[in-house]
Amino acid sequence: MLSTLIALTSFAVADTPAETPAVTPDTSAETEAEVPAAQDGPAESPGIINADFNVTMVTVDGSKVSAHVKRIERGENTYADSWTTADKAMGFYVEGNGEYKKIKWNDVKKVVVSVPNAKDFNCLYSSDYSPWMYECSLKLKSTITTKNGKSYAADTGHKWKFVTDDNAEHTFWLKKHYARQQDEKVVDLEVTNPENYALYGALQAQLRNEIKSSLIKSIVVQ
Repeated sequence: MLSTLIALTSFAVADTPAETPAVTPDTSAETEAEVPAAQDGPAESPGIINADFNVTMVTVDGSKVSAHVKRIERGENTYADSWTTADKAMGFYVEGNGEYKKIKWNDVKKVVVSVPNAKDFNCLYSSDYSPWMYECSLKLKSTITTKNGKSYAADTGHKWKFVTDDNAEHTFWLKKHYARQQDEKVVDLEVTNPENYALYGALQAQLRNEIKSSLIKSIVVQ
């Protein structure tokens, strides 16, 4: 928005007005204000790049994405309320072949994710939030095949995000898949049973839909 600067000129009263020359207001300041010099803004930051591999991801409904991953992010907590790219957070634990060890994504060749029991919902609420926070989850079984041909069970509760060259974000869990929502109203503690069972039902319905559609069931790393 251009702000207009109005030049105010004071006129002195002379004894002989007829001889006072006409005063022309200086409009140079106004002209300059109306036509500011063009400025080039800073170039947009491309963001952190901490990965360099190709992936093919397939969801339960058969949708496939093949792309180049430029950034890996991991949730700061289970629900990924915030994300981190810290190097120390880029590894995760796997178990199998008599081993329990930490690997990174550049060690991975393939991930296969399945839902062992699609009816086994685990639902709870947290009164640490006001209104209360509700969540439902389903256990996942994720098998990791590393580049040396060995297979392991993934043991990471965090949420992961792959950012591809087109800035698309692909998120997934490997141990549990969650649906989470905060209640709309504060609980009246005088109520006999204050839990919102309707919200539990909505979260379970969300999970049923996702495990039939958008859940990533396989990741091939190249």
